Amino acid sequence: MERWLSRWAPLSGTVSGLLIAVSFFSGNSSPDNNAPATQVFRFYLQHATQQKVSAICGTLGGAFLVLFAVAMAARIRARGGSSWLASGAIGGAVFAALGMIPLFAFSLILASDAKFLTASSAQTLNVLENDFFLPLVAGFFVFGVVGGLAAVINRAPARWMGWVLFAFGILCAVPPISWFAFLATFLWVLVAGIWLTVQTPAEVPEAARDVSLAHA
Repeated sequence: MERWLSRWAPLSGTVSGLLIAVSFFSGNSSPDNNAPATQVFRFYLQHATQQKVSAICGTLGGAFLVLFAVAMAARIRARGGSSWLASGAIGGAVFAALGMIPLFAFSLILASDAKFLTASSAQTLNVLENDFFLPLVAGFFVFGVVGGLAAVINRAPARWMGWVLFAFGILCAVPPISWFAFLATFLWVLVAGIWLTVQTPAEVPEAARDVSLAHA
């Protein structure tokens, strides 16, 4: 069972990328921050179903990103790679997923309960849905930089792909293009999930196995 999971777990990255694609293409651009309450109500009442699908798929996409990071870290450790880089990639993925949740939560609240909201609360939630992105920036920066370095050093999935992820991590911290860097990161995760699955999982070194058994 463990060997089967080790082989196929990286596909969680592909699932993550596909869910984010569904979230991106099923949702609609929310009203601007200066939009009047009537426009906010009209938008979320007209596009309630699409926004709910987008929010749920986006949240699950973040969850599968964490699972992918765990699978990638396992491959890195199996190759005898740096434990702190592997752990850092997981931490960055968790940070990124937690940063995504509020954005999707605000959208889901507006789509589900717009008719129960006051004008001021609807406008406030709409502004938060548009601009509450700093945790997202921090999370994807950490995941991109640390995960990219881990991939470069351990060739999991490949050294050049690690440098690409590292670059995406840096770009995530550049506000004018952050959003495109987020989407590019998920495209990377989608491809890396397939790549790691195709690769033969490395066997855990005998010394590492002995240490693991000693602590069991």
